[in-house]
Amino acid sequence: MTPRDSRDSTRHHNDAEGRRREPVPLCSRPLPRRAGLSFFSRRTVRGPALSGGAPQEPIRSRQRRSRRLFLRTLVLFAVASLTGPASAPAIEPTEALRLFLDCDRGCDVTFLRSQITYVNWVRDRRDAEVHVLVTTQSGGNSREYTFNFIGLERFESIDQRLIHTSSFTETDDERRRGVQRLLELGLVRYVLETPQADGLVVAFENGGKQGEPHRGHFHPEPNALVAGADDDPWNHWVYRIRMETDFRSEDRRNSQSYQASASAGRTTDLWRMGMGTYYSYRESNFEFEDGGTFKNVSRSTNYFGQVIRTLAPHWGLGVGASSRRSTYLNLDNSYRVAAAIEYNIFPYSESSEREFTFAYFLGGTRLDYEEVTVFDKRNETFADQGAFVAFGMERPWGEAHLDLQYSHFIDDFDRGRIEFSTDIEYHILRGLSFDVYAGVSRIRDQIYLPKGGATDAEVLVSRRQLETDLTFRGGIQLRYTFGSIYNNVVNSRLSSESGGFSRIF
Repeated sequence: MTPRDSRDSTRHHNDAEGRRREPVPLCSRPLPRRAGLSFFSRRTVRGPALSGGAPQEPIRSRQRRSRRLFLRTLVLFAVASLTGPASAPAIEPTEALRLFLDCDRGCDVTFLRSQITYVNWVRDRRDAEVHVLVTTQSGGNSREYTFNFIGLERFESIDQRLIHTSSFTETDDERRRGVQRLLELGLVRYVLETPQADGLVVAFENGGKQGEPHRGHFHPEPNALVAGADDDPWNHWVYRIRMETDFRSEDRRNSQSYQASASAGRTTDLWRMGMGTYYSYRESNFEFEDGGTFKNVSRSTNYFGQVIRTLAPHWGLGVGASSRRSTYLNLDNSYRVAAAIEYNIFPYSESSEREFTFAYFLGGTRLDYEEVTVFDKRNETFADQGAFVAFGMERPWGEAHLDLQYSHFIDDFDRGRIEFSTDIEYHILRGLSFDVYAGVSRIRDQIYLPKGGATDAEVLVSRRQLETDLTFRGGIQLRYTFGSIYNNVVNSRLSSESGGFSRIF
């Protein structure tokens, strides 16, 4: 994974209206007040129960009982953890290779476990003999997987790196079988040192399609060389067209959306070029109890183009232009041109594993508004500049990402924004991992806000960007898994993603 990929939503938060799901209001109108109970009241409710004459249990009493039940459950889990094995069970030297696969994106782990059955899949890297760390980065028409095989215990210091390239035109099955093939090739070095080596067979099939099954294994085409521009009739250009629609309906509300996009891109060692367009239409209709209705419509259109030139292993230079219309941002028409230069402390060839970049940009923007803004403007033009700092790495202990961005108008330093975000995942010890993310933005450049503000209904359905000086988001996650170290068995019976037969509603 390119560390930058996990932060796209942070860098382009103003595009949220083009990608977010349709919000579901908590209620379509204020709830009626009932006798003795306000909607947000914390008072204890006393009186007859809904059925029968027994008094209703006080709310606070139920809350305390729920907390006690939750605490008892935690204690039971803690006791189970402490009374379990104090350390990992002794491993016989004659068992199969113990493998830990560390792949967050692009790997169908369930499929791999069902196909590669001659190793012991373990849940934690501290129980493994081989830790496979997989990182990905996307090119013009392909995704590159980097497999880092890290030897542990008896394979200490026996490491290797393999690279697999998957085309975006491949099906999901072709992609996962390509990942399987390279993973198995990398495991050969280690399996040779186990009793499973007696079952290894080397096969070479001359001809046939890449990824075609042969005796339960998959083999690449022999003599396949990397194609150059002269060998490619498309000259490395890749074109994409996408159309999508979504309909949802209930008795008192319904929604529909239409999205379409088209893009073209070309990626080589020296150049990265892209252009495209995107259109979105979203409509929601609500009916209230008194018969009133409310309709929300949001439109967005984008055009973009950019050219990036490789200057050196650590340098890149780019120019770009874009046009945008957005109900959410009060933009009727907007146009922008900009140029940027970036330096990476590490070579860009290592960007799937680590990067530390510094960038500067300078641009000009013309805005035409749907409604008069808070500054009594119907249109305006301005120039701005800014700088970005981004750091990211993926290691066996976890991963870390950090972004710092600053920009301001050339003629008014007070109009600008500062944004900071970070995401850190750390594997503390066997089965225990810690994940924290946070982001804060100081915003002073919302010149596009309409003078009339947003109605209550527009606020509820997120139709307009709201005025704000500061935004903050964050979260902490602690995960602890204990018990059997093995993860070999695949059993998908009654595994409905929607919850299946045990789901409440």
